[in-house]
Amino acid sequence: MKKWLQNKLSCPECLYTESRLELEIQTEQSDDVIEGQLTCATCGRSYPIQRGIAILLPEKSLPILTESRGYNSRGMLSSYLWSHYSDLLHDPDATDAYKVWSSCFRNTDGGCALDIGCSVGRLSFEMTRTHKQVIGMDTSISFIRKARELMNRKHLEFDMIIEGMMTKKQSCVFDNGWNYRNLDFIVADALALPFPQNTFSTVASVNILEKVPDPMLHLLGVNRVLNDRNAMFLFSDPFSWDEAFIDPERWLSGKTEGRYACRGTETMIRIFSGEDGIFDPPLNVITKQDVSWKIRKTENLWEHIHSQMLIGKR
Repeated sequence: MKKWLQNKLSCPECLYTESRLELEIQTEQSDDVIEGQLTCATCGRSYPIQRGIAILLPEKSLPILTESRGYNSRGMLSSYLWSHYSDLLHDPDATDAYKVWSSCFRNTDGGCALDIGCSVGRLSFEMTRTHKQVIGMDTSISFIRKARELMNRKHLEFDMIIEGMMTKKQSCVFDNGWNYRNLDFIVADALALPFPQNTFSTVASVNILEKVPDPMLHLLGVNRVLNDRNAMFLFSDPFSWDEAFIDPERWLSGKTEGRYACRGTETMIRIFSGEDGIFDPPLNVITKQDVSWKIRKTENLWEHIHSQMLIGKR
């Protein structure tokens, strides 16, 4: 964990008291804490720093760490590394999704940025071009471990799955003008953002709204950590609601009756504009477009996704 990160953090169990965390260093290397812990002065809860990764999960989210399937699986790591970096590998099947998303930051004020659900880090890396400090966060320790490895080694190398156990080596050296010094990655929960109020000038939430069990709580968290003025929210999602992830009672679109009997973009424009006080102050929508994106699972199995992007500013 980069030492500068301590001043950006608060206890995820004490969200509304915004209790700062005290750092205890066991081993360090230059500006990086390799082993140690962060302790809340209010509730006494401690959060470990292991192999350079700060794990800032509330108690209820800890089982995610030990899951060997889902987003911590070998196959998922291969899929998302290809999805994030295939254009740098000059793969003919690559999309320009991350170029589209990152292009939205050209006119930012250069403050601190948060990438929620950063996966293996591509958007976080891109954000370092336009922001003074960037924090990427995800619940998958496998993804965060790989993102920090990419940050430290400045090159990509992984086994891309062809079929079953058959793989093909993929590699490239990063030469993209990314600012690695002012970037870090942590394990954290999108429903318990471990940061004080008004910490970020930019927040990104890309393709995760339909994956969290309480989408409205996620958006409230975004509003809490986003600056009240001169701030940007990059939102993008395919609204592929699935009962396996979220109770249909909490879906924000796609219903056949009630207030959310509409498409997802319509709901989000209403929420951005201040409906239910979720975003206060409201966000002005300055950009609305679709972004094509792919996930490559094997040579013969792909997901083709149309993610609806909105840029909100205040």
